[in-house]
Amino acid sequence: MSMRKNKRRINRLRNRQTPQKVWFRSAEEQAWLDVAPVGREFGSPDYERLQILDLYALGTISSDDALQRLGIDSLDELNQQMRRR
Repeated sequence: MSMRKNKRRINRLRNRQTPQKVWFRSAEEQAWLDVAPVGREFGSPDYERLQILDLYALGTISSDDALQRLGIDSLDELNQQMRRR
């Protein structure tokens, strides 16, 4: 069997067994496709404030820590910022 015929035979088998888009996707391309979406705070001028509010919403930091880091005095104001974000 000639080299050309053998190559065609292999390509036919490959195309029949796996979809072409999966076959040609490299590990790097798959890594880019699997990246988690970027949050809303990325590129925002209020990045630090939004990050603190996110940590407070997740329960990572307490309300006292959030109040101190944001430089506000009342819990009501913190809750207003949570609704406004």
